[in-house]
Amino acid sequence: MKKKTQTIYLRKIYFLLFALPVFLFACSKDNAKPDVKAEDNTEKLVSYLETQGFKKDKIVLKGDQFILDGDVLISKEEVEKRVANDANPNRIPSGEHWRGLYLISNTYNTNVRLYIDPAVPAAWRTAIQGAVNNWNAVNGTRLGMSIITSASGVYTRVFMGFESANWIARAYLPTSNGRPGVSVEINSNYNSLPASQKLFAITHELGHTIGFYHTNQTQGVFISGTPSVDANSVMNSFVLNWAGFTSGDVRATQIIYPQ
Repeated sequence: MKKKTQTIYLRKIYFLLFALPVFLFACSKDNAKPDVKAEDNTEKLVSYLETQGFKKDKIVLKGDQFILDGDVLISKEEVEKRVANDANPNRIPSGEHWRGLYLISNTYNTNVRLYIDPAVPAAWRTAIQGAVNNWNAVNGTRLGMSIITSASGVYTRVFMGFESANWIARAYLPTSNGRPGVSVEINSNYNSLPASQKLFAITHELGHTIGFYHTNQTQGVFISGTPSVDANSVMNSFVLNWAGFTSGDVRATQIIYPQ
């Protein structure tokens, strides 16, 4: 998630897959000629990614993978498909609702307990409480969250980190044994973020801890019954000013955590 051009979180469950670049050489049988590389469309693809809100100096091609803003991965092949299929490449990307393979079991999902480290500043604490209130207000779902004052028995720890990089916060996804994501790390490099964007960011990160992926990516399991376009979803990877959940956000939550 980003502030149009800022990403918000590198999920620690992601593994970076590096591929060795493959160069194609063409040679003449009749006489020696300079090696000819296959046509390079990298600049075209980078230009397309720029129209989607990414800064050119934050777009890196490693083998067959683009790394965007340091924590978002997309294959070169996938970008090529989007360039070919996108009838309006000048829009902010939007997409469907996706979840991970694992969700929180019924043992934990009615009361996902969060512990906030003492070093977390007051402004971020306010955002965390607001994000908990946001998720608890979703109707027609068994999902519930609370903030506890003791680290004993906690499910999700919220703490501060620092990196001079373009991620605002990052979170773990649920574990394979049905527990919520174990932590949310906030980058103190963004302590000056407006309160409304802090609230959006933390609400988004808690969405990861309960199993949601980004709506503007095509990873994980598609949540059948959700809209195919939801540009203002809280699970979009661009941080916005908080304006409430979209109907798609609500429906996705109701589907994966029904009453």
